[in-house]
Amino acid sequence: MKTKLLLIALVAGFTFTSCEKCKDCDASYEFINGADPAEADALAILVGYTSFDNLFHSTDSINQLNKEYCEDELTDKQDYSDEEDYNMDGTNDIRYFYDCK
Repeated sequence: MKTKLLLIALVAGFTFTSCEKCKDCDASYEFINGADPAEADALAILVGYTSFDNLFHSTDSINQLNKEYCEDELTDKQDYSDEEDYNMDGTNDIRYFYDCK
């Protein structure tokens, strides 16, 4: 009887712990602190892109759009946040993050 219960417990343990919580994550951004997206577009145009969004998505292989992450790697992506002051006025204008679904 003990052997049977142990076997059931092991099978149940593997069944419930083998389920990974995974999500697809896209690199994304948002303008913050009242930043004007038109200013970011103008800067992107100066370096040869049609818009800031075009510049951002030109590096899709780096940003790894729509990639699935699980467990610790998913937690890292969901916790990621970086801000930048692209017009160098002392206030951060844009926040980069991963949008996970």
